[in-house]
Amino acid sequence: MERGAARIVGMIVAVMALGFGIAALDAQETPEIKIGAFMPISGISADVGAQIKAGTEVAVERVQAQGISLGGKPHRVRVIWYDDEGKADVGLNAVTRALTVDKIHVAVGVLSSDVFLRVMDEFQKASIPVITCCSASLKIGERIAANKMGYVFQLSPTANDIVRSLVAAVAEHAKPRKVALLNENTDAGRDFSRISREWFQQNAKDVEIVAEDFVDRGVTDLTPQLAKIKRVGAQVIVGEIYGSSGPVLFNQWYELKVPALLAHMGATVAAQTFIDQHAKAMEGAIINNRWWPARYSDVSEPMMAAYKKKTGTDVTNFAVQGHDSALVALEAIAKAGSLDPDKVRLSIESNTFATAWGTRKFTPLAEGHRMPIQTVVVQIQGGKKVPIYPAAVAAKTDGKYVTVPPYAWEKK
Repeated sequence: MERGAARIVGMIVAVMALGFGIAALDAQETPEIKIGAFMPISGISADVGAQIKAGTEVAVERVQAQGISLGGKPHRVRVIWYDDEGKADVGLNAVTRALTVDKIHVAVGVLSSDVFLRVMDEFQKASIPVITCCSASLKIGERIAANKMGYVFQLSPTANDIVRSLVAAVAEHAKPRKVALLNENTDAGRDFSRISREWFQQNAKDVEIVAEDFVDRGVTDLTPQLAKIKRVGAQVIVGEIYGSSGPVLFNQWYELKVPALLAHMGATVAAQTFIDQHAKAMEGAIINNRWWPARYSDVSEPMMAAYKKKTGTDVTNFAVQGHDSALVALEAIAKAGSLDPDKVRLSIESNTFATAWGTRKFTPLAEGHRMPIQTVVVQIQGGKKVPIYPAAVAAKTDGKYVTVPPYAWEKK
């Protein structure tokens, strides 16, 4: 009896082992598409990194569910996550590992322009296509065009896209005579400041730039800059201080009672979760929301629903950009029908893609492999985002600008 039972147990174990062996063999035999995803998973911009990561996951899950075959053979997508911490040196080390050890087929992500400018040459030298979802510096497209970097693409709205919408909204609604510029001392921050100044010079010649300051990433005290802005009588503060420094900007502005409207380029402060936490100090502020929830393509609504289900929060522009960069990369591979990097590069460059932010296409190499997009500017009213620019979007949502002053600290 015992011998028979032992024999049965042995057979069960053998069958289970065989099953596991077959499953393992199947996993080994199913070819992989290795996509390297780079973002600040830790560090001062980890909150943005989490949004990019979740958006990327939604895109990959969509493609996996639909299935992807190359040469008639099913492939599975494997995402390899790399934490660049928002630091150029860390990003370079991560990229080196991705290219030489993990041997990825395509790369997406990257928030910081400083990081991307440091690593983009590595992808070009390795002939591995890379799509930056979120790096906004104009230098990226300029370098792509000047150096004929055919494997490098900039999906992110550029500083031009972001700044011009914001300052146009400021000029139209706030009508300031004196403006202060306050940005981070980064490539993108310097672009933001320069483009703002140039826009006012060309389109609102009566506006005087009375202050222009740059601060370190992660700054914890803006008292000197805000005191100066208060002293020179600026009516609007235009710029971008974000990440862990976003609360510093709004809270110290509120505490010091700086009589100037805050007009922010967006980034992390446009997230509804951030607004919920700082609604009192943000009341009346103008924010470039960049993305506005709408049906831009057949992808938009499923993406928003999947992201909400995954995170419990509404989609942010960074989540959309992370999603779209991954979706474009994978669809380009599918359309190329190959993992050959040159075929993938040509597919990214030549095809039009249905993304969550609409049907989009990269500009030619000579124009920097960019994806220009119009961004949406909102005003914070009662803790909610109300579109005020462009007029077409504002009209669809019945969005109307509320005059400032009174400032946030003057309201009960």
